[in-house]
Amino acid sequence: MARAPGWKQPRAEGPVVWWLRNDLRLEDNPVARLAASEAHVDGRACAAIFIFDPRFIDKSNYGRVTDPGFEKSIPTRKPLDFGNRKCCALRARFMLQCVRAVVQSLLQRGVKLRVCHALPEEVFGALPNGSLVVCQQEPVSVECTDVEDNVEAVLQRKGSHLWCEWGAMSLYHRDDMPFKLTYDDMPKSFTELGAALGWEDIWTTANREAGAATLRPPVAAPAAFTTSPMQQDQGVLQDLPGLLSEELLADDRKALQRLGYTDDEIQQAFNWPAPAGGEPEARAWLEAWLPRQTVTCPGNGDNPQAPVFWDLPVGSGPGEGHDALQWANLAKPDGWTRISHYLAVGCISAREVCARAAETPNFAGVVHRLMWRELHRLNAIRFGRRLFWLQGPGWVERPWSWDTAVIEAWKLGKTGVPYIDACMRELRTSGWLAYKGRKTTGYFLIFGLGVDWRVGAYHFEDVLLDYDCAMNYGNWVTVACIEKPNRANWGSEAMLADIVEAYRTDIEYKLSAEMANDQNGDYIRQWVPELRGVSAEFVHRPWEMAQEEMVKVGCVVGKDYPAPMLSLLKLSAKEEDWNVADADGDGQPAVSRRMARSGEHRVHPEDSSGRSYSRSEFLAFAASIGETEEYGENLWKESLLVPDIQKKFVEMEERLKAQEKELSALRGEQPDQQEAPPPQDS
Repeated sequence: MARAPGWKQPRAEGPVVWWLRNDLRLEDNPVARLAASEAHVDGRACAAIFIFDPRFIDKSNYGRVTDPGFEKSIPTRKPLDFGNRKCCALRARFMLQCVRAVVQSLLQRGVKLRVCHALPEEVFGALPNGSLVVCQQEPVSVECTDVEDNVEAVLQRKGSHLWCEWGAMSLYHRDDMPFKLTYDDMPKSFTELGAALGWEDIWTTANREAGAATLRPPVAAPAAFTTSPMQQDQGVLQDLPGLLSEELLADDRKALQRLGYTDDEIQQAFNWPAPAGGEPEARAWLEAWLPRQTVTCPGNGDNPQAPVFWDLPVGSGPGEGHDALQWANLAKPDGWTRISHYLAVGCISAREVCARAAETPNFAGVVHRLMWRELHRLNAIRFGRRLFWLQGPGWVERPWSWDTAVIEAWKLGKTGVPYIDACMRELRTSGWLAYKGRKTTGYFLIFGLGVDWRVGAYHFEDVLLDYDCAMNYGNWVTVACIEKPNRANWGSEAMLADIVEAYRTDIEYKLSAEMANDQNGDYIRQWVPELRGVSAEFVHRPWEMAQEEMVKVGCVVGKDYPAPMLSLLKLSAKEEDWNVADADGDGQPAVSRRMARSGEHRVHPEDSSGRSYSRSEFLAFAASIGETEEYGENLWKESLLVPDIQKKFVEMEERLKAQEKELSALRGEQPDQQEAPPPQDS
């Protein structure tokens, strides 16, 4: 009788490889602990790899760089012809410093970090059969998810496996959230999210209700990663594609050249003293920041200068006494925590920042900022690739401009609008821009210049030192009013000029708030040297200077400093000139109290064309048909503001939808699932 074959005991083969991504730290890193535990359990060698993926560095047109053949995209996707780098040299230099810090931390624990410049699919395809690769999942980016899928496919062909762990990039673990990560179940707003997770009132306090969702504490770094000698992984990992030498990594200039940056780009990265990168630097920054939060100003809040909050979602502002939410910092150009660049690449976790700030008087403010970050991450998961469409998650239709000269002037800070130019020059130089600057420059590009919002979002992706996919694109679709249906939905047949005129007051409103907060123009003078000689009266609005004054101060508008790309802007730092209570967040333009403004446009109800006209155009029309000026004035009074018409249209749509639902319910019908118009790209 034939004997059965001998039992072959299962045994893991190949090394455990920790694939570092945007989790460049050891403390509070569940993925690092997972890699260490898997190596310890099976007695396997443990390796670590970080990869500079050229697709996320090189210049490319806007679109899904992981799907150049459009194989994963919708059929209606169209190629686009605007683009830039995905990562500027300044941020790449910062990342090199962060990577070098991890190299040192891992060496102390017996693991050598390999750094490659290649596609992850190629790097992991060179691993031995039976390898286990563990990484932090990044579900907020369809491009990062594509890379995970590609790596998994390559590993499976070699009997290897990719283990994607939730990690600690988010404040909350997905298993602790009291809702499913699906479109219908996830909270739709900041207030909803706070309530769902058990915060009493996320807008005013850091108190939590009984039974609130678990907020996991930070975990310790692994003391060691493997019991096997480091030499075990030397031979199998020496010939990885795109492996960078230790000597090259130690030299920022040479490393940046190897990554494909030009000499000019590299020099620009060295022109600014960027913050030092790495986990030790992030923790040192936090340690220095925390004691400053215990210092408060007695009396009228922490900020005696009483900053203006006209266009900020802060209710009535900080009020009396201590400002625990630090609202005033939202109105300042230098920000508050300034730790976002470390959070973006994972040098420190949101959980650790939250835990360390819990004993400070400003804990409510820290929670508030981290919860906004959490909402954007969850929204990115909920929206998926719709987050990157022209129409946005709300399927909003509007006309757009792609004027290259206008776009370039905005990027370079040469729009002729001082606050916008100061912001864009600071961003281009330092990689940093405060909350207000990001929102206002984006709003100006979209509603002041009519430019496709994706142009601005993609530019920010390139130049921001703290670029975070969910935060960046989430903020841009919000600023563009396309994250929800019927927000600023003008339709594709609308005239771009009408939209720009309708939102002119909103732009004046925002720029006037900046003028009130910096009446001497210190921020503008810092970044726009052409205006340093201009008086405080005109530094925010140099186009209002008389010609003699322009010559006297050496700043002739149109010669020494650009004429404003959005003309006839009327700015005022006086609160009484503005209706500060009408910022209702519905995507419609704010309405100024200054109604007699020449730039205002209205639509006459009997005009079948639907075109909007200014008051002067109504008067000119009356004269052209032989009527009196009074006749033209009456036409103007009978007409409706463009935003009022838009609001009425939205209200009518909502009423019709509600009536259709009622009729369907009476008939016992299931509501139809209407198909939205196909977006232009994915």
